[in-house]
Amino acid sequence: MIEDLSRSQQEILDAAAECFMKMGPDVASIDDIAGLLGSTKGRVYHHFRSKGELLYAVRLRSVSLLMERVSPIAAQDIPPLEKLRAMSFAHVLRILKFLSYHRVVSEDTRMFFRGSAKPHEKEMIEQIIEMRRSYENLYRAVLTEGIEAGVFANQSVSITLHSIIILMNGPCFWYSPRPEQTDKDVEEIARSVSDLVLRAVVADPAVLETA
Repeated sequence: MIEDLSRSQQEILDAAAECFMKMGPDVASIDDIAGLLGSTKGRVYHHFRSKGELLYAVRLRSVSLLMERVSPIAAQDIPPLEKLRAMSFAHVLRILKFLSYHRVVSEDTRMFFRGSAKPHEKEMIEQIIEMRRSYENLYRAVLTEGIEAGVFANQSVSITLHSIIILMNGPCFWYSPRPEQTDKDVEEIARSVSDLVLRAVVADPAVLETA
């Protein structure tokens, strides 16, 4: 579903993410989402059966947005240091560009409490979990490659993975777009966070001075 969104579905998800971010998933209603769209609730319900389905669709799209940008980089035949730099830079740019989606995910951690989820919503939860696992595996692979090459510090891949994901997702908590901000400014933020990621994993920080 997320891979083949119509323009109308994308607009609805954009509005839902914005409402969920600003008001919280518990408070935001279908009426609020329709109001932001300037349309009726019927338009929303035509594509999404419930607010719960919308929330899971926002979550799924947040992971899809990362996967579609980062997976082609991960597939390139380039050195692990260069690859991790490009992957982390792309990840942070996606966070900054689609902040509402990622902030909703970072601030609402109840997805795994599935007791009240409807059957089709549980299917979406499984999709989210599987896609997130696949996304994390992209980083596991490059970290393992870098450790084996002696470029990255010989430390736990799992601990390193989850630590750099926290770093890369950091802007969800502290970033606020400013009207005067340029694309170059946003790229500099992404580059700075990416540099922190590399410093957390390299075996010899001196390599970053020449890389």
